[in-house]
Amino acid sequence: MKILFVLIQPLCVAWLLLSLWIVFACWRRRWRDVAVPAAAWLILTLLTCTPMASLLISDLEGRHVPVQIRDLPAADVIVCLGGGAEPSRSEPSGMHLKTSGDRLTTALTLLAQKKAPLLLLGGGGYQDKGEIVSEADQVIHFMRTLVEDEGSIMSLGICADTHDEAAKVAALLHERAWKRVLLVTSAYHMPRAAGAFRKAGIAFNAVPCNYLSSVNRVGDFHWLHLPHPEAFSVFRTWFHEVLGTWLYRSKGWM
Repeated sequence: MKILFVLIQPLCVAWLLLSLWIVFACWRRRWRDVAVPAAAWLILTLLTCTPMASLLISDLEGRHVPVQIRDLPAADVIVCLGGGAEPSRSEPSGMHLKTSGDRLTTALTLLAQKKAPLLLLGGGGYQDKGEIVSEADQVIHFMRTLVEDEGSIMSLGICADTHDEAAKVAALLHERAWKRVLLVTSAYHMPRAAGAFRKAGIAFNAVPCNYLSSVNRVGDFHWLHLPHPEAFSVFRTWFHEVLGTWLYRSKGWM
């Protein structure tokens, strides 16, 4: 049933039809008709039938060693970069966790285990009824229901990007004489985030989480499988980080 369910998915149906067309065209020796479809089939196969996307993003995820919370030193503040959640009008909790929601659960675990007395939340902005509202401000209302001390969580307000988050944290460190930060973000995003925070002069311990690569997951690793649409999202995330890193370096932000 699982294989049948995969086979009837639109992506798999399109891949199978394309495969059949290429076989038919080769059998009829219509070589000119094969070139473009074969190139499309090859790209689709490499991206969705092999672990290529996972291997690409695992290179980013592997640049910082995975950590255990118990082994981390105490710090002055935990910084959780945005992107883990968004406000919702329908969820019972009023909050929708996105694919990078592990950032929030990791940061809350650090706070619960008293690795630092304060958690700073970053994030961008959302337009609601013509007004731009802070992602962190909205998420903070939900997170404060999970901790005893409401004052242990603060918002960085609306941040344009990771560079902006680093600049705001650097200003707070200077203002409050903080020395050490626990930086929480997705493992694939940590190389760019770490570069931005170092450039801002912030001393930190990296706490990578939210590993997307199948290489870093529990379970069997398969070199070949039927097309899986999740690969598109993983590849897009990897490509976004590659372009983001190039942009940050070109602007001198890392």
